Amino acid sequence: MSTLKELVAGQFADYLKDLETITNIDSGTGDAEGSAKIADFLKQRLEEAGGKVEFRNNTRGTHVISRFKGTGTRRILMIAHTDTVFPKGEVQKRPFHFDEQTMKAYGPGVGDDKATVVQTLYIMKALQKLQYDKYGEIMLYYNAEEETGSKTSSDIIIELAKQADLVIIMDTARPNWGIVTRRKGSAKYEVKVEGIAGHAGNVPYRTASATMELGNQITQLFSLASTLPRDPLSLTPDRLQEQGIMDYGQFIPENTINVGMIGTTNQKINVIPDNAFAKFEVRSYKMSELERLDREIKALAEKSLVPGTKVKISGKISMGPMEKTPQVQQLVNTYKEVVQREYYAQVVEWVAGGITDGNLAARYAPTIDALGVENGKEHTPDEYADLKTVGPRTVALVAFIQQISEQQTNH
Repeated sequence: MSTLKELVAGQFADYLKDLETITNIDSGTGDAEGSAKIADFLKQRLEEAGGKVEFRNNTRGTHVISRFKGTGTRRILMIAHTDTVFPKGEVQKRPFHFDEQTMKAYGPGVGDDKATVVQTLYIMKALQKLQYDKYGEIMLYYNAEEETGSKTSSDIIIELAKQADLVIIMDTARPNWGIVTRRKGSAKYEVKVEGIAGHAGNVPYRTASATMELGNQITQLFSLASTLPRDPLSLTPDRLQEQGIMDYGQFIPENTINVGMIGTTNQKINVIPDNAFAKFEVRSYKMSELERLDREIKALAEKSLVPGTKVKISGKISMGPMEKTPQVQQLVNTYKEVVQREYYAQVVEWVAGGITDGNLAARYAPTIDALGVENGKEHTPDEYADLKTVGPRTVALVAFIQQISEQQTNH
């Protein structure tokens, strides 16, 4: 029987054809026609590999769920997505193109996330050819609305993650064997200040400036966030490269607060405003920190400095973080062992401030992220997938699935 590496290498020509096929289907979020075409394609390939396939449709797309039953106990969920950020007609402008010299593929959504979508098919084909079934069940979910999120996708992720012992997010791999082991959660708030209007010159003594109090509230919010670098320009990609420093998210502050919108209905500088508002977002790697900040933020309503103003703060935690629990660390250690054994390479653990399907899945099962095909310049016309990484990343995942399937599970 062929070795795993030989088997995966032998699949590359078919992989490339399949990647061209789905990249050349417009499937921007909400493009129901394109989403359905990709779903039909996936159904055919997944059934060929021995899986059962179910569609969950809404008006914006076709969500695909596939299940492969094994003889063991370990239940594995892999999540990828079939939608892109590009509008209908983008494929006609710049269809799939593969550069054999650089081994890079180009086209709408090729890196985010179509190269990895096709990779999951060939992971299952490899397991089929190896006649390996010592897992309990492998579930694959192809999200049709990942770029925007939806109730449909959230409900499916919750449903499947509750059935899983671990979740692998097949999206946006980081360079040089990078994977993401922590992601920030977020909370969203609005602060409203009510003041007393009046002429700024003649009657300031019987007014209360809502905007001045808003400034006080924002200053207090700033003090709740983690310390920012004194010189942000010292951490630009160019400056870090000059110093030989690799940025894998280590400079992201633990807790961040961004006041993204402020306003008042007042339009005159000689009138003291009687209203002001701000909308802001909080992010942290730890749920305990989000909960602490939630309490402290809401307590600011009682800490106004401008006499006569009233402050109301509303909002809540909107998405929990993807935390690196001891169970996640065990999965990471196993993946590192596999990559070291197969390729004598070191896996770098990245952290990220952005939110993915992994945040939601992590509520219910240990989750690791960014194990797909490496890519670059996503969401731009220059987006590419680095197909040099398809073989190694596929081998590593097949071997990882085999190794964790044979580890003890506790339900």
